[in-house]
Amino acid sequence: MWDYKFARDNPIYFSHLFVAYLKQEMVLSEEEASARTRGFPRLKTQEEEEQLAAQRLAVPSPLPRILKEFTKAAIRTQPYDLLRWSAAYFAALATGLEPPVKERLEFPPLEAPGGLTPGYLRVLHRQQGDAPFVQYEQLLRRWKGLCLGVEALDTIWGLVATEEQDEVPWLHIVSAGSGLISQSPLQTMVLVCETLTTEPEGASACVPMTTFEPLYLHVSQLDHPGLPGVGPAVGIDVTGPLLEHLRAVAAEQGGNVTPRNLAHFNCPKLY
Repeated sequence: MWDYKFARDNPIYFSHLFVAYLKQEMVLSEEEASARTRGFPRLKTQEEEEQLAAQRLAVPSPLPRILKEFTKAAIRTQPYDLLRWSAAYFAALATGLEPPVKERLEFPPLEAPGGLTPGYLRVLHRQQGDAPFVQYEQLLRRWKGLCLGVEALDTIWGLVATEEQDEVPWLHIVSAGSGLISQSPLQTMVLVCETLTTEPEGASACVPMTTFEPLYLHVSQLDHPGLPGVGPAVGIDVTGPLLEHLRAVAAEQGGNVTPRNLAHFNCPKLY
């Protein structure tokens, strides 16, 4: 039976075969058959095929595992530009850096400025490591590796840096980035806790009060009414009672505060 799939996948072979058939049936002369096959590559003999197979490179044994991990990472991260993200992914692996990979798939996809989501913010935080400061060019390279919009980065950088600054505290980027994609200062500080916590996902997302307090004060002074997650600056009449309450709560929780503490009915307002 005629195998159409094989014919489709091997057009040159079947072209030669068809011309040979016509020649055998005396439909084509020797010269006509030669002319018909002149434009086709010559079919390799069995000996040539064996020599070619011997020259082929062996597949490295780690390659299947690498491709499997790459596939799972791409599915979890869902990058907008797969080619650009893949380049950043393998570059990170080659240099021993944290790859641009989300811990889990964010579903349904979140609509946020520049494509920034809580998952991407956590990726950037892991890539930053323990370094307290970050430079714009350094952050821009990671940002592009995640296929995020540069306008969102410029907005965040403009919130925390002056024109003369070429580096800023990394935690200020986290708080400003949280404010960019949140709908209220409360949601911003909850996202800050969820980004900075060392607890596994689904736990209390606690952070030390010594970390939370300066970041809350930083967000409270950003003064950007156009961003719901930041809002206008607030004074000590708002920040004072809140911090006093949270210090007392943290003293009973090993020095930590959690998003649940912020949403408690006894907690003074954040803004």
